[in-house]
Amino acid sequence: MPLISKKLTLSMLIFVCHSQFFISQTSAKEVNQIDNDEPKSYLQLLKVLHSNKTISDEQFQTLKKHAEDNAKLLEEDSNDQDDDLAIKTEGGLEISTYDGKYAFELSGRLMYDLTAFSEDINKLGNDTSIRKAYLGAEGKLDYDWGYELTIDFAGGDADIKDAYISYSGQTGWLWKFGNVKEPFSLSELTSSKYSTFLERPMLTELAPGRSLGINTSTYGSHWTLAASLTSEAWDNNPDDEGDEGWGTSVRSTYSPWHTDTQALHFGLALSYRDTDDEQKIKFDSRPETNNTDIKYVNTGKIKHVDKLTHIGLETAWIEGAFSVQAEYMFTELERESDTDLSFSGWYATASWFLTGESRDYKFKKGAFGRIKPYSTSGAWEIALRYSALDLNDQDITGGSSSISTIGLNWYINDRMRTMLNYAIVDNDEFADDDGDSLPSDNPSYFQLRLQMDF
Repeated sequence: MPLISKKLTLSMLIFVCHSQFFISQTSAKEVNQIDNDEPKSYLQLLKVLHSNKTISDEQFQTLKKHAEDNAKLLEEDSNDQDDDLAIKTEGGLEISTYDGKYAFELSGRLMYDLTAFSEDINKLGNDTSIRKAYLGAEGKLDYDWGYELTIDFAGGDADIKDAYISYSGQTGWLWKFGNVKEPFSLSELTSSKYSTFLERPMLTELAPGRSLGINTSTYGSHWTLAASLTSEAWDNNPDDEGDEGWGTSVRSTYSPWHTDTQALHFGLALSYRDTDDEQKIKFDSRPETNNTDIKYVNTGKIKHVDKLTHIGLETAWIEGAFSVQAEYMFTELERESDTDLSFSGWYATASWFLTGESRDYKFKKGAFGRIKPYSTSGAWEIALRYSALDLNDQDITGGSSSISTIGLNWYINDRMRTMLNYAIVDNDEFADDDGDSLPSDNPSYFQLRLQMDF
């Protein structure tokens, strides 16, 4: 007999045949003992009716069997429900159990770039490229444990990006174990999927980036705190038998207010690293486009570096469709046999959504997220940025460069956008890619991107 039919038969039989007598014979205490949830209540009711001799032994046994069968079917149905999966395809593929105990999500991103240079001294050449071709998987195991593995196939190589196991079972804290970005820099921690310009500003060359280690973070109503203890990057050469370097980073942010369309953000980050046995460090940066191999500012390998210290200051203000953002970084290198060195960089940017949208400030991460257009025709944004990086100090002449960029973004929907940047590069007399190009080169370029992620 179907489950619903059994329920109706049992309920109607008990209610129609015995309700009046039961009410007159059953005490208030006995009625309160009846659980009104599912088949257990019927069994309790039958026992009371039988003890009051309202139903015969034969009736009791028959109805009891129906109630027990009911309970068994409900239990099986509940178990089947626990095993069912919820499948979401909005923007990608996400599979999870209804109870949230297990989850799996497939993600990816594809960025196609075209660059046209206006050359000054050095030959740069126009170029097209697949800037990023990410494929990733992330998920949850047993509520509190998670994982993420993301690989970039751009350029024909498989380059591991994020690869970590996470734990969220400690209230208010998130732990990550593996290859992940150290907590440093607003621009560095904002995903390339959501960045305002095609490339991050040059100063992120001074940020620690991704390393193998342990990362933890927590937050309050207006503040966040993140820290990491790391070794080298995952692809460090294992043939080197010497000791690998280690480092630690701490980042704290403060936001006195943060709503959907308004926010004020301040951040301070510190990072310290002991170098490995080779004690060699190198800083270099392309002119905020990946479609050239020339890295105008380039220190070459700096030897005898014992320790590195990074300091980062950051701020951002979002007021509806308008926003500004700025960062300053300072890096000091301690050398054993030579004088210490220091390098620095900064940038300032402003953006305005012509269609009224607002940048998505993710307070808990202290970074920016996805833009969702208000209209089916998409969202339009115009942005300006000035950035500078100085790698000249003492006996190291890595060059100094500044870049002025104007950008126009069309967010076709929340998963696709096109980006157009026009940049003017200004290099000093030492910006010669460590001797591989001519100095004082001042090119400009247009760069176009079509981007999709899921």
